[in-house]
Amino acid sequence: MKIRVATRGSKLSLKQTEAFKDYLEGFIGRFEMEVKIIKTGGDLIQDKPLYEIGRKGLFEKEVNMAVLNGEADVAVHSMKDLPREMDPRLDIVMVLPREVPNDSIVFSRSGVKDIVEIPRGSVVGTSSVRRSSFILHYNDGVKVRPLRGNLDTRMEKLYNKEYDYIIVAEAGIRRLGLNPKRLVLPLDKFPPEPNQGVIAIVGIKDDLKIKQLYTFSDRNTYYTSFAEREFLMEAQAGCHSPVGAVARIQGEKLLLIAGIASSDGREMHIFRFKGEKEEFAKIGRRAGELLYSISEKVLR
Repeated sequence: MKIRVATRGSKLSLKQTEAFKDYLEGFIGRFEMEVKIIKTGGDLIQDKPLYEIGRKGLFEKEVNMAVLNGEADVAVHSMKDLPREMDPRLDIVMVLPREVPNDSIVFSRSGVKDIVEIPRGSVVGTSSVRRSSFILHYNDGVKVRPLRGNLDTRMEKLYNKEYDYIIVAEAGIRRLGLNPKRLVLPLDKFPPEPNQGVIAIVGIKDDLKIKQLYTFSDRNTYYTSFAEREFLMEAQAGCHSPVGAVARIQGEKLLLIAGIASSDGREMHIFRFKGEKEEFAKIGRRAGELLYSISEKVLR
């Protein structure tokens, strides 16, 4: 069996593609994988924060186009990069077991055990509106400056002393086998971007060869990631929104934590929603509806 895979060319994207192969081989045995590396709009535009570019899907469109054009059977994505609405011919056909979804604050010099310990005037690097708003809520003495690039590029900028601290996804650190000095941020205080830590496989909905992949999805990841995706739909949140959400499985229950903050961090609300895990879509929608209902007041 041969599967043609489209992916970005970053180290992290290639690691995720390897993870897909390793995971799938656990079900169907060894197979041949042909990797097609795609350059995306998000890779080419490095001088602006994502929220200034103004759309989600910057790391998705060109990769998925390879599938639509018949150049690849599937595309491998960080699920958080997928927009709320994809091309109707495509579907998320599989999700792998989730890596930890937390954000982490990485530092090269002065370590901290809590956000409030970051010294006043310290430069914190992030191009995420959510991360900026959340950290300002807990520590309004820091200076937040834009930070773009792949994870290894961002780490290099930290070690070159362009920043005192940077905020990145813990999942990327672990997948690349890195072990920097860092503080892993608690989910109940710092809800991450929805679907952070999830590898999603996208394919043509009606492709009989690819349809079998649906059965291989990790079930708990499926429940949590699609609860968060329903949340995104109802909250109408994108990369320009200071909104976070994460779902976790607790026995037969699903707990979803969602948060929103004003851009200056002065106002922040965190909510918890719980129900049967099979009702993941309902829980996600309920959370999104509430966040949307208060977003105009918080973001005014």
